[in-house]
Amino acid sequence: MFEHKKQFSFTLWDVGHGISIWIRTPNGRNHWIDLGRTSKFSPAEFVARNFRTCDADFLIISYPDKNPLGDLPSFRTYFRNPEYLCRNETTSENGVLRKYRLKYRREYADLRKRFAFPCSDGKDPRCPSNNGGIRYRMHGLDHGTRASDVVMLGSPVIEKRNTSVVVMLLYAGVLFVCPGDIEPLGWRELWHRHSASYEHLIARSHARFLVAPRRGHKSVYSEDMMQAINPHAVFISDIWRDSKIHPSYRSDPIGTLYRGSGYRRYFSTRRTGHIHVLVLPSGEHSIHQYNS
Repeated sequence: MFEHKKQFSFTLWDVGHGISIWIRTPNGRNHWIDLGRTSKFSPAEFVARNFRTCDADFLIISYPDKNPLGDLPSFRTYFRNPEYLCRNETTSENGVLRKYRLKYRREYADLRKRFAFPCSDGKDPRCPSNNGGIRYRMHGLDHGTRASDVVMLGSPVIEKRNTSVVVMLLYAGVLFVCPGDIEPLGWRELWHRHSASYEHLIARSHARFLVAPRRGHKSVYSEDMMQAINPHAVFISDIWRDSKIHPSYRSDPIGTLYRGSGYRRYFSTRRTGHIHVLVLPSGEHSIHQYNS
């Protein structure tokens, strides 16, 4: 189902409390955003075994914690070290990974050491010329950043989930927004600092899909985020049928035409365990929910 040459493939796996996104670029490269897993299912192992690949060109870790890193040991078992690692540069220095007892923490600490220097332009997977035409924008807030305009209850200092790297990627006019677990305070400050960069991609999109932060939990719902992105659909990883999902993630999106069932405002991994999107070079796209 994935093997379509010169097409963009985006898969959001059902991994419970984490996030795991596998991207197959139009030129056949493997990009990953976060490495969540469950006790029974490893997306990294599944991809390596079923698609007979051991190459990983790009790995993005939204923030270094168990949910985004749980599958890292399996990832390093089945894949070569990626050409490029994108992460928040300060979070791990503030004690998040101080204890190395857990294997994923040891693996992450070792991986960080291997990326002390950026890769050359000729290999940089963020460049459209190297990845088949995908345009990336990635920004995060350093741990301890002071918010410039705090209008919410809570600390004025950015920490924990609000340090998530927010990723936008655009291919053939189809935009995917992957905000990690960022909360409203972090989004507001990030948008204040980097809106011009993100708006560059938003303005060039005809279809926009948002991966709900923190599985759509009410505590991370941001009206500012929804208004900025104006998504056609939201992808929700909610196998647990969590009643704390904010209802606006299901009702606010514009709605995207879904073959056989009219317009859909959200897609859930709960139905079959995966959400898979294929995008043609023409910008035509299809959304699939299916069983492994």
